[in-house]
Amino acid sequence: MLTLSATDSQTFELPPAGAVAARCSRILDLGSQESTYEGERRQQRKVLLSWELAELRTDGTPHHISRRFGLSLHEKAALRQFLVAWRGRQFTDDELKEFDLRKLAGAPCMLNVVHVDRAGKQYANIASISPLPRGMVAPELTSKPLVLDLDADDSPAIIEQLSDSLQETITGSPEWRARISTMRTPAPTALDAMDDDIPF
Repeated sequence: MLTLSATDSQTFELPPAGAVAARCSRILDLGSQESTYEGERRQQRKVLLSWELAELRTDGTPHHISRRFGLSLHEKAALRQFLVAWRGRQFTDDELKEFDLRKLAGAPCMLNVVHVDRAGKQYANIASISPLPRGMVAPELTSKPLVLDLDADDSPAIIEQLSDSLQETITGSPEWRARISTMRTPAPTALDAMDDDIPF
């Protein structure tokens, strides 16, 4: 299910239901997260994809919607099926050997958004995704796409740009904890030892 979680704020605006042009605005490596499949709890590497919609909020800023996927291109994986629908064609054997998700950054699509009610709260779900119809153009993103790869050198700076809840999710992953544990404080230098003697 592609879900944009509603908040408790009374000013929160769901994106309108229906077909809307969009562009992929975020690709975030979440690390391994616990999930339940057929009653069994397990750890699975996850990725969060977000889209900036052509529809605008009342304040003039674009709506966004997101979905988490297991990081897999297995033939039965939700991510692979979703990407096939987005591309409008199957993957080639060569693409399946190595497909870089960074290719999705800024890529346009058509989303079909539906509203659902669960436990008294409304959510916006993506019912389907497809290529843009011929001749239709999605608005350009309002800012540069955000791509987080936990193995990349810029990952700490990217994480700092995310919401508190996403930061908590990512920094709690075993991959991030392992990376942090390998970071070493540089050995002190002679200049460091002089710090106490420097008046300003």
